[in-house]
Amino acid sequence: MAQPQERNIAAAIFKPAFLSLPSLERQLTYLSTGALAGACTLGVELGWQRLASSTPRANMSFLQANGPTTIGRAGVRFWVFDITKSQMQAARTFSHLPSWTIGGLSGAAGGLAEICAESLFHRRLPTLAALASQGSKLFLCFGTYTFLSTTFSDELPPRPFWYCWTMGATAGAIGSGIVARVEGVTGRQLWRGAVPKGALAIGTVIAVQVTSCAEGLKMTHD
Repeated sequence: MAQPQERNIAAAIFKPAFLSLPSLERQLTYLSTGALAGACTLGVELGWQRLASSTPRANMSFLQANGPTTIGRAGVRFWVFDITKSQMQAARTFSHLPSWTIGGLSGAAGGLAEICAESLFHRRLPTLAALASQGSKLFLCFGTYTFLSTTFSDELPPRPFWYCWTMGATAGAIGSGIVARVEGVTGRQLWRGAVPKGALAIGTVIAVQVTSCAEGLKMTHD
């Protein structure tokens, strides 16, 4: 008959990593700080919309039309991103992958999840184009940010905040620009549209989430 110690060792060896999900407290932190980051990007979106449109909508109308979707999608995005990243980092299967690849794949998972969540909310199927666009963009953005933050910073998240934001903005410009170009965007719409907007939006959402999440996790007890 197996001894308790032997059973514990066997359980540790054979227990799949995906069963060791983060605690509910940590998951709520991922979700809430993602939603906070999404709320912060509303200012960026509003400012950009006012600059890009000759007939900008009123602030309240814009917030009512875009606020719930932006906040909800960001919450789902980072909830799935952080869970996926923690599981990949813990699993032996992915131990050989560089950190930027894990960051990119986790970002892609978050992007796919937010598209599916929005489609489910509106009771429609997500389109392949939307899934491919958001998944590939967040793979590039989060992969690039992970590479920059792990290469040029001695601590995670990078500090001070502006330094973290700069890395996120660089990643946002690269990821958004590449995907927009693949989708056929060129010239002025690319260099004065997709690239700077991606830098502002992604830089803000990443910097706010990773810094607020790090502070929130300090108060959790697993």
